[in-house]
Amino acid sequence: MIMTVLGPIDPDELGFTLPHEHIMVDFAGATTAGPHRYDRDEVIRTMEPHLLAARDAGVQSFVDCSPMYLARDPVVLRELARRTGMNIVTNTGQYKEPYLPEQTFALSADVLADQWIAEWTDGIESTDVRPGFIKTAVNPEPLAATQQKVITAAALTSRATGMTIGTHTCRGVPALQILKILDRYGVAPRKWIFIHAHQESDIGLLKIVARSGCWIELDGIGSAPDATTLSALLQLLDAGFESQIMLSHDAGWYSVGEPGGGDVKPYTYLSTRFIPLLRDFGVGEESIRALTVTNPARAFAIDAV
Repeated sequence: MIMTVLGPIDPDELGFTLPHEHIMVDFAGATTAGPHRYDRDEVIRTMEPHLLAARDAGVQSFVDCSPMYLARDPVVLRELARRTGMNIVTNTGQYKEPYLPEQTFALSADVLADQWIAEWTDGIESTDVRPGFIKTAVNPEPLAATQQKVITAAALTSRATGMTIGTHTCRGVPALQILKILDRYGVAPRKWIFIHAHQESDIGLLKIVARSGCWIELDGIGSAPDATTLSALLQLLDAGFESQIMLSHDAGWYSVGEPGGGDVKPYTYLSTRFIPLLRDFGVGEESIRALTVTNPARAFAIDAV
């Protein structure tokens, strides 16, 4: 199944999916961020038209990647899903320094995992909204001790719940380290998403990571130069990795603390500009469907445990 903010659906219902976007983000820090810093109604009014525009452009599902302490709000996401008819998936897990609460540095990986598993079993923040994947983040360099602990907690959570892990990674070196940790705890590479993989400029290293069987997410569509993303994508397709690639914008978002939420970037570039470009370069409809429909449905499918 896929777990959305309105409950479980069959993977076949997901359709054209944006696997990495944001409705709202607050970079004020773990001790400051929270619902007291924004008006939920204003966020909904501001972001609803952007989701409707994406829906009109053919998007059926939307994965929100703002983790706890960065303005993950299940109430906002649930209401937007109800209003727009969009399948919205949210997450459990935590980001990286300096956006972690002090307790994360002190708690063990097992205790962190227990907290995240509780969101799966009981709902997020006193709601009945359940996470559909585990969001984590590391720096684009060898993993710091706390980041290793967070990845370990994610592995334990994935084993207990069947949820996939997505990690803001950006570079191949930490990606390979993450895969080693996951293997140590019995989590298969197919249960891990290499987020922001388009930022790894060494295509040879990117292919090495892809050979593990993990998901390769090129999610700078519309912000990274089209030529750069297209070059990486075509080389990965030529190398036989079509069944592991996903595309998204990392767009939005309502920026907490900025008047009116700041300058929101639309969720439509992939549908209206980049996919036509793929066709111009000879990428067929079956491949496009794999990148936008089939692969996200497989990536976010929750295994029975």
